[in-house]
Amino acid sequence: MGEDRGKKVSHTRFYIVLVLAIAIVCLLVYWLIASAGGITSDFTKSMNTMYLREMTNLTQANFKSGLSMRYSGLKAVAESVTADDTQDLETLKRFIVAAENNNDFEFFAFVDKDGFYYSEDGKRPAASKLSFLADLLSGKDKLVSYNETFLDDNMIVLGTQIAPIKYDGTDIIAVIAGFTADSIGQHLFLRSEDGQTNASIVNKDGSFIVYNTYFAELPKGSNVISKFREYAEFDNGFSLEQMENDFNNGKSGMVVFKASNVHMCMYYSPIEDTEWYMLMEVPYAIVDEMTEDLSGRLNTNALVMMATVVAIIAAIFVVYFINLKAHSKQLEAARESAETAQKAAEQASLAKSEFLSRMSHEIRTPMNGIIGMTEIARRNYDDPEKVDDCLKKVSLSSKHLMSLINDVLDMSKIESGKIQLKNELFDLRAFLQNIENIYSVQAEEKGVEFKISLFGNIDALIGGDSLRLNQILTNLLSNAFKFTPKGGKVVLNVSELKHEGNTVLLRFAVKDNGVGIKQENLEKIFEAFEQENAEVTHKYGGTGLGLSIVKKFSELMGGSVKVRSEYGKGSAFEVELPFTVTGKSETIEWKTDSDNSDRTSENKVYDFNGKHVLLAEDNELNREIATELLGASTGAIIDEAENGQMAVKLFEESKTGYYDLILMDIQMPVMDGFEATRIIRAMERPDAATVPIFAMTANAFAEDEEKSIRAGMNAHLSKPLEISAVLAAMNEILIAKK
Repeated sequence: MGEDRGKKVSHTRFYIVLVLAIAIVCLLVYWLIASAGGITSDFTKSMNTMYLREMTNLTQANFKSGLSMRYSGLKAVAESVTADDTQDLETLKRFIVAAENNNDFEFFAFVDKDGFYYSEDGKRPAASKLSFLADLLSGKDKLVSYNETFLDDNMIVLGTQIAPIKYDGTDIIAVIAGFTADSIGQHLFLRSEDGQTNASIVNKDGSFIVYNTYFAELPKGSNVISKFREYAEFDNGFSLEQMENDFNNGKSGMVVFKASNVHMCMYYSPIEDTEWYMLMEVPYAIVDEMTEDLSGRLNTNALVMMATVVAIIAAIFVVYFINLKAHSKQLEAARESAETAQKAAEQASLAKSEFLSRMSHEIRTPMNGIIGMTEIARRNYDDPEKVDDCLKKVSLSSKHLMSLINDVLDMSKIESGKIQLKNELFDLRAFLQNIENIYSVQAEEKGVEFKISLFGNIDALIGGDSLRLNQILTNLLSNAFKFTPKGGKVVLNVSELKHEGNTVLLRFAVKDNGVGIKQENLEKIFEAFEQENAEVTHKYGGTGLGLSIVKKFSELMGGSVKVRSEYGKGSAFEVELPFTVTGKSETIEWKTDSDNSDRTSENKVYDFNGKHVLLAEDNELNREIATELLGASTGAIIDEAENGQMAVKLFEESKTGYYDLILMDIQMPVMDGFEATRIIRAMERPDAATVPIFAMTANAFAEDEEKSIRAGMNAHLSKPLEISAVLAAMNEILIAKK
């Protein structure tokens, strides 16, 4: 009870003090207004200045963040330029187009040390067109300008240095990029939700860069100073000359003016590192309407006026601080969003750089083997055994390089959604036998025990995509062998989990007792270009694509992949995939590798004597390889054509049935392989529709094979050619024809 009474007394005293304070304030304000009628105007001006200054600072910071994010994008592009991108005009243009498309640049160009720029339109002098050229050539960085003469209006241009790169006899030392000012302005929250506050950006000369006014007080034009001179009437104490002088001296300030009978306040402030100013506008009536209305009654009812003034001042403070707080939150959120986007861009750039560095290492390793073994073979041409050993190692390095390229292409197709799965019957046991044949040799060479086990009464014939299944298992087995030391063990267990109707769910489990994976790294190993850590990359190599391909293909096939691992003891990967079954119960004998050692066709000799083959290939080196390996070694007679048009002419001028086979490249000058095939098939002669035509091309995707078949070809052989496979395909056609 005593505490409650004490609180009431305390509250009463507070209210008494508050009332007395308000009364004193009212009397004081009344006296001040009576003695100096201009105090209201000064107070309003001070409040306007404070509000607009804070709004301008926050908006300006957000704008700089957006501009910085654009510059970070340009910097990332600059750091990714290599000598391969500037080999010739075509590679230069491809890089420029990619830079524009990937970063939403309207314009992108390289600048050389002599002051010329290189864009999609070719080489142009930049001396009279780029205002910051001198700074760029002198080594300055992070340059920005607006409305350069060689670009469209309303364009912002950024410039930055790059490490000098040779091109066309000179050094390229910098890059520049352009984008519309509106592309930044639309993300800057330059206008408040209630339409009361808005911002624009102008040059020092007053020309608009981002025009964002939504009021009729100032007609839209190209220059704020010229429009002020024509339409604005400035309040006492403010002038256009004052604003122009502040612009020229890099100062901030405020003006109050009337335009089209609307009273406005405008705060202006220079934007750091640019020649630009930010303008922040607010209607004068927001803070002055009530005070102007009440000031007219000040002389007739002072006491009532004081109470009203106190209420208005309190309301103004509340409105100001609520409005300021709301805008501060919006701008802070926008700034955080811009910073997040910038960090994401930097992380993406870092990931790209790390991937390029890793791929560079992985590609250079087999390339070094190819180049080195070729040089050793050349120096020992009189030693057949040495040359043969070098050629075998060149072949192994070439296959390794091809597998790297295929991994990158597979990921590209997966990410672009161009993977097409097939549902074809295949013999599971023969498929597993092939896997064993391949990895038994690798296991023996490394000293690792390898075993495949099949559990349950699984149908011999199942339906699905055997190619993608093969990629999944080879990636898992290759990893298992890579991380399992000598004396270790790798097993592949295949079992049936569920059988419903004509669908069977199979589990493929690859287990090893190798180095294992730490628990904290289990989730990230399935991400593209990721490996457990930098030490793994350094010690074992690899691109970090294998397990990502496993996961993507497993999910595309309607299945899943799981991993269990204990660091230092090994790992177990389990892939569960659905397949269709035929219900047939026949089985195929599962032979060991030694039983199939004579299956290889690499050393098989083919006899194509008397057979005529037409070879259409624009690359002279490829023609020489094909003629030597497919003709000289088999006795076949090969006629060469440098393009599709020549191939059509040779076939048209030949006797009916003269050519037994046509090997057709796809991308050739004058006429490509598709068009040449269609013309040959349309000829009115008996052999035009029956002569076998093989596509022989570097286009290796499934859709490329479909295009070949639609054009009228019988088969699609991808480069680099496996000569044994090509000879086998030729033998099947030529022997069948015979």
